[in-house]
Amino acid sequence: MEYSTDIKEKPVALIVDDDNTTCATMTAALRKAGFDVKRAADGASGIILFDVVRPDLIFLDVLMPGMDGYETCRAIRNRPGGEYVQIIMVTGLDDTESAEASFQAGANDFLSKPINLTMLGHRAHYMLRAGKAFKDMHLSRSFLAKTQEIAKIGNWKLNFQTDNYTISPEAISIAELSANDNVFTIQDLLQSAIDRDKNKICARVEEAIQKRHSFDVNYQILLPDLSLKHIYMHGEAILSDKKDHEFMIGVIQDSSLMKQAEEEIRYLAFYDSLTGLANKSLFEDRLNKTLDHSERSEQSFALLFLGIDNLSLLNNNLGQSAGDFLLKNTADVIGNRVRRSDSIAKTEPENSNSVLSRQGGDTFVLTLSSLKSPDSAALIASRLLKETQEQLTIDNQEVSALVSIGISVYPDDATDAETLLKHADTAMQHARKQGGNSYQFFKKSINQAVVNRFALERDMKIALKNGDFTLYYQPQLRLSDKKSIGAEALIRWIHPDKGVIPPNEFIPIAEECGLIVEINRFVVNRACAQNRQWLNKGLPPIRIAINLSGYKLAEQNIEKTIKDYLKYYSLDGNAIEVEITENVLLQNTNGITKALYEIKELGIKIALDDFGTGYSSLSYLTSFQVDTIKIDRSFVMGCIGNQRNRVIIRTIIAMGHSLGMG
Repeated sequence: MEYSTDIKEKPVALIVDDDNTTCATMTAALRKAGFDVKRAADGASGIILFDVVRPDLIFLDVLMPGMDGYETCRAIRNRPGGEYVQIIMVTGLDDTESAEASFQAGANDFLSKPINLTMLGHRAHYMLRAGKAFKDMHLSRSFLAKTQEIAKIGNWKLNFQTDNYTISPEAISIAELSANDNVFTIQDLLQSAIDRDKNKICARVEEAIQKRHSFDVNYQILLPDLSLKHIYMHGEAILSDKKDHEFMIGVIQDSSLMKQAEEEIRYLAFYDSLTGLANKSLFEDRLNKTLDHSERSEQSFALLFLGIDNLSLLNNNLGQSAGDFLLKNTADVIGNRVRRSDSIAKTEPENSNSVLSRQGGDTFVLTLSSLKSPDSAALIASRLLKETQEQLTIDNQEVSALVSIGISVYPDDATDAETLLKHADTAMQHARKQGGNSYQFFKKSINQAVVNRFALERDMKIALKNGDFTLYYQPQLRLSDKKSIGAEALIRWIHPDKGVIPPNEFIPIAEECGLIVEINRFVVNRACAQNRQWLNKGLPPIRIAINLSGYKLAEQNIEKTIKDYLKYYSLDGNAIEVEITENVLLQNTNGITKALYEIKELGIKIALDDFGTGYSSLSYLTSFQVDTIKIDRSFVMGCIGNQRNRVIIRTIIAMGHSLGMG
């Protein structure tokens, strides 16, 4: 009879016996059953062969010269891989003592001689399956134990008849229990819990036992170093028709890391990670509570909206880390001032509900509750302006925060959170426009200007979609022969209701809201299209000067925009001239230099507009390879009656000629 096996390769059987006849007959029977058989004549040889072939099954004769079968079995069990191999002791003795000795040595089974060769194959395959099941179970238990160790989980079982808990070693360690065995009472479990949690544990467990249902309880353990360990305990009743077969099983878990993670998540949800202040979400909740309290107590409070005016400039020049340092320092300064100002801003110390929040970016918001008068808010604002200006050393440079503050007052300016915040923000923006480093109270006139500004922004978005912008072309004449040498493209907005809106009214708003990128693209596109149209009509080539807003010019990728449109309309660089103002050169020297260099590489000339009104050094004329200087009209318009202006103009013209311009 042939035997099949579900193992792809032949299982290996090792026979260790000094009787050649027994070895031969067993070998034949096992090979017929599908085994690959190896043989050894004594225990020492069997151990060596075990290390080499790693058999799945071993037959050990008990009585052998030298090392007997029991000793050989123990030796194999102690070798790497020997814990799972199936070992069958073969003995001529058929007594209880021999069987007991075999199992004590580590054998899985034993055979008595004479061996039933017909059943040997069946017995061998059965032992293989049993061995596999044992190995899988052992590995599963090891895996479970390791998993529980990693997850910091232990298990327990409660005997309803004895009220005793059988607890795993992991659970004993987690619960900080001190006992020599694994059987405990509820009092043993409570010995390590902090006092205020003991009654809670007892109540949950007793209720679950009485009602035969599950329970969950969280409690804490005080450790020797006085820190607290968080414990989660869960139990479920296992019911049966027979009451004496019912019990409860459960787990104990060290949930300290989970609690820590929950606290960190909560912190990130409600606090700014950089400054540690309340974030926007938490502040809105606190502001609504302040509103409720102020309404009930009929008291006023102030909302201060603070913005760091020079944060963006600091980030650009010294890097993000420098800006973060300034933000954290400003947060500390404001926080310290508020704590010192309680007696000014509050009527009663117990009602000290000031909340300081970082709203994101460069802005902070502060509530000052129970104001005696608006003058109290003004006093704190003025002190904040002074204290935030203290010099800091960042990367060996002395810097300080330039802060603008807007103030709105409840209930004078608004009675809801959203409007109070909006009005304070409006007042802060007005303070910035007044030059910054100051505070402003909200005024309705300021708010109307803001409303108008946002309406203009909304209309501008619509205008870009509807094509309400247009370019007018102003001829450029050479004075020596009055010959036209080019044209300057002037953008105008044809508003359907307000008529023509000049650029000085909408360009600053476009720069603030980011629409300037689209407007610059429109100017380049329309100017190149017009130039191509004139060339197609047979007109001589002409250069069109385009005014590009310099707001964050280095970040607009304007050089690529120009290159793309020149290629699209089949124009070379002589078709346009790019005009920038002196203030552009102050933004970011490296970024501007790169952008202007790439524009020059396209064969495009660079003109410096409104020369004489900015703050740039004359060295910029060579650093940025300027081709044309456009003298500011304030000098030109006054040159007839002002000798000083005429001297300045002649000097600028002479300088331009010396630099090869014109």
